[in-house]
Amino acid sequence: MAFFVDANVVVYTATGGAMRSACAELMDAIGEGAEGRTSTAALEEVWHLELSGRIGELAGLTRTAYTVFTPLLAVTDEVVARALALDAETLGANDRIHVATCLENGIGTIVSADADFDAVRGLRRVDPLDRRALARLLGG
Repeated sequence: MAFFVDANVVVYTATGGAMRSACAELMDAIGEGAEGRTSTAALEEVWHLELSGRIGELAGLTRTAYTVFTPLLAVTDEVVARALALDAETLGANDRIHVATCLENGIGTIVSADADFDAVRGLRRVDPLDRRALARLLGG
């Protein structure tokens, strides 16, 4: 089953803290064939943080993520139109694009540390720290 991976999961693989291990394990599983997908918009978020240096040294993170996730899901006219029509007041613009990307591509699950996705109907969020939910998602 395909699932969407939010930018924060990729970023946490390269930063310290409790999320690092869980996110790195998820990325490893995707590299080994799990059906994790992401979009051009999510990858741009990672690249923006990498280039800005705001959260530390992330050199090469975007290129590595691109290798894992290629081909990326496109942000099409249909995705933007759906994002603009979403009733999701708690989400920012890029998060709305992520939701619309999932819905347009028939993806019902997003892996994200961002609990704001919990309020979106039609999309289930899996927290990277929820080992049981991740195991189910990965078929284990």
